[in-house]
Amino acid sequence: MDGMKNKNTKTGNQAWRRKPRKFASKSRLGCKTCKIRRVKCDLSRPSCFKCLSTGRTCDGYSEVPLAFKTEETDIESTHCHKEIVNRADNCDNYYPCTTVSACDSERWHPKYHGLILQNLGSLMILPVTGSTQAELMRFFKDISIKHLNQYRPCEPWRKILMFFSQTVPSVRHAAIALALIHRTYLDRHSNNQAYQSPFLKDRLPDKAPLLHYNHAIQLLLNPEVGDSAVTTAVTLLVCYLFTCFDHLAGDNVQAVKHLRGGVALSCNIDNATLNNCTYDDAQSSGVHAIICQVTKQIRRLDMQAVMFLVDWTPANIQETFMSHLALFDSTFRSLDQAADHLQVLVAQVMRLRNTDQQTSPTGTMPPLPSSHKDIVLGQLQMWLSLFENLLQQGNPSELDFATDPLVPLLRLQHTIAWILLSGYGPGREMEYDNFLSQFQQCVVLAGEVAAAHQRYSGSSRSTFTPEIGFIPVLYIIGVKCRHPIVRRGVLSILRQQPIREAAWDSIYTARVIERVIEIEEGTAREEQMVQCMEQIPVWQRIEALSFTHIPRGQSAARLDITYTFCAREGIHIESLMIEHRESNHVK
Repeated sequence: MDGMKNKNTKTGNQAWRRKPRKFASKSRLGCKTCKIRRVKCDLSRPSCFKCLSTGRTCDGYSEVPLAFKTEETDIESTHCHKEIVNRADNCDNYYPCTTVSACDSERWHPKYHGLILQNLGSLMILPVTGSTQAELMRFFKDISIKHLNQYRPCEPWRKILMFFSQTVPSVRHAAIALALIHRTYLDRHSNNQAYQSPFLKDRLPDKAPLLHYNHAIQLLLNPEVGDSAVTTAVTLLVCYLFTCFDHLAGDNVQAVKHLRGGVALSCNIDNATLNNCTYDDAQSSGVHAIICQVTKQIRRLDMQAVMFLVDWTPANIQETFMSHLALFDSTFRSLDQAADHLQVLVAQVMRLRNTDQQTSPTGTMPPLPSSHKDIVLGQLQMWLSLFENLLQQGNPSELDFATDPLVPLLRLQHTIAWILLSGYGPGREMEYDNFLSQFQQCVVLAGEVAAAHQRYSGSSRSTFTPEIGFIPVLYIIGVKCRHPIVRRGVLSILRQQPIREAAWDSIYTARVIERVIEIEEGTAREEQMVQCMEQIPVWQRIEALSFTHIPRGQSAARLDITYTFCAREGIHIESLMIEHRESNHVK
């Protein structure tokens, strides 16, 4: 008994040893002060931020920069991935190790000194692991970033994307996942071999994009302790990249979930702050400017989502609408400001239209509220006046308005918004016949935008952007204007180049318009097409129309379309099969 008691006493006295204090592993790259303190150094240069934040003097770094390897643990909480992204795939044992080097951080940081200011915290350059990741990061830099906001290019935004993909692991993996899925999309839809890479095609597994996707989520779920503002910026960036990824992967539902998450996080940021935050302002620097930029991109996608979601309501749409009304003055300061104003007005028009179609899908739609309708129509007219003043006066800081592709795109979007709101009256679908000249003008403008788009991409190969441009506008023209020549002109533009804008795909949109022509004109043969709009009676005209893209692997895709006729009851549902060769071939 005494022996047992002594044993228990000895065990109790040593209980504190069961959980020894955890020291950080020895840092071969850290500053001298952190090495002595045996704490993890954040590797900021020229002085360690961890030392400065605790009031210590940083003794600097060793003369010879070293590299070290850290073994990463297997990803065990797969159920967390399922809850967030509804993915069943696992990432276990995919990343055996990561090589981290701070050799190039001093040489690289000065290039982006405008982005790394007092509040941004300590970041180091993460080198790629192997030639595959190096090629993917080059692809992300040279191709993906270029197209993500091609309708409204913003160099500071592109620098932010590249900077964080170079310095933050979660953003790095999200960027690589997007580059992989983007490259697969281009390879699948392009007739030429410009983007074909035997190295990538032979060595990358089919699950590679999703593995990086899930790993980015894992890193977000277990963030390192740091500045909350930086964490917010990183989370918003990953939400943005995931939205792009899922649109490209054809999972628009998941893309919308990521967009909702980003919008919810961005709602904590004041609208006035966003409106006043520009990179020309010396006060808008560091992490504050970064959050402003990424929030603007998220809010823009949020506002544009009404172009493909009937039940979508942008965050704070009414407050944004009223604040934009208050900002109207003698002229716009830039094309970008004019585009922001128009985007809010287009969202208001689509909400008015979508609300009525949602509440009454069988063709018995009540008239729009005259008060709100008249206000938006007045603002559309005011916008056009201010826009013309901007073009006449010019702006030294802007590109030449005569060659800027944003000018015809804004004219195109404004004209269609005005037609949609003006043409909704007691005559229903027949009233659209009164806007033939405007529809014809829109086809010309769309041709200019398509030509600029083709010049920007360098050829007729497929492109992707999460922003809404002119595909939904062409869709509206194709289903609302019954003039045969105008409709064929729309099809010609859509078939020139495979383009995907968020959930909109030019090839699938063209197929839906072709089906509408078949139904309304009663024939698919060109030689028997109708000669004028009046030949299509009201009872044969499609009024409410929607379609859903259903991916079907590599062989074919399916489009489920739902539509109603004017003056006829009943909802009609059809399925259109899109063969793989059709989506690859541009007529």
